[in-house]
Amino acid sequence: MKSRRAPATTIGRYFFGIAAIVLVALLAAGCGGGSSSSPVTGDAGQRSDYVVESRDSVTKDEGVPEIDAGKYPTGHDTDEESVSGREPIRPCSLVTRAEAAAILGGAVKVVERPLGPTCVFSGSGRMVTLVLEEQPLKSLVRGAKSSRSVTAAAHHGYCLQYEAPSVVFSAGKGRVLQVTAACQAGVRFAAVALPRLMP
Repeated sequence: MKSRRAPATTIGRYFFGIAAIVLVALLAAGCGGGSSSSPVTGDAGQRSDYVVESRDSVTKDEGVPEIDAGKYPTGHDTDEESVSGREPIRPCSLVTRAEAAAILGGAVKVVERPLGPTCVFSGSGRMVTLVLEEQPLKSLVRGAKSSRSVTAAAHHGYCLQYEAPSVVFSAGKGRVLQVTAACQAGVRFAAVALPRLMP
């Protein structure tokens, strides 16, 4: 039995169709189907270094927050001033070096620290701090581990026990005199200071 062969015209048409498809594909790729690495040009044919134009201004410090310099209502820093606006009393002016030496017994070094401000007396192995604060006396007494009533220069106060012992007295006008020291020494410092606060 003889095998049947496809006519030559059919085979020719088949190869012609494949060639036509390949040719169309090649033409499509050559006409912009692929990506181009050439730079984008504008309407005037000038070279552009970016793909999408933007009118947003970009600065070197973009994204960095701007911090304004501090401004004080009174024109200056008032951290060390009284909240009531009164002239602050220098605590080292309330007890002299000689008076502190008589209480502590021996030479005394006196240093004023800015926080408060606070006056620090040191000598004979002891250290006493004296500060004038604006706060309620009752809140200091309530916050203490223990308290007992004392008197100095006809003023009523308290010996308190916190982490360290201290003596507190009302100094008038919402102020409190606080002496951080053992009760006896604290009362003696307060007895010298209080008449200068409330003559």
